[in-house]
Amino acid sequence: MSIFVRARFDVRDQRHAEFEELAVALRDQAQEEPGTPTYRWFSAGAGSYVVLEEYTDTAAAMVHQERAAELLARVAQCAELVHAELYGAIGPELREWVRTHPQASVFADFPAPDTED
Repeated sequence: MSIFVRARFDVRDQRHAEFEELAVALRDQAQEEPGTPTYRWFSAGAGSYVVLEEYTDTAAAMVHQERAAELLARVAQCAELVHAELYGAIGPELREWVRTHPQASVFADFPAPDTED
């Protein structure tokens, strides 16, 4: 079952060009990841950006985080993560990430999937 992520960033101090280069690099890298069927950026203008991500499972999301670590660190230097929402069956690794990022929230499937065989 897929995991979806929606995250909003506000760019700091005229670093729009740098942020946009990083966003494109992240998108291009994600296109090579078999467990990442969706990775799209959107802009509301004035330095406000949203990324929508879809991963096949927690493992795929963690692969992306590991592969993108350097780019994501650079994003953090030029933009603020305003909020992040994670949807679906989030594994313990992602729950730990959410625990350390107070601007992040997890939304479980509703109604919960039937787990009986």
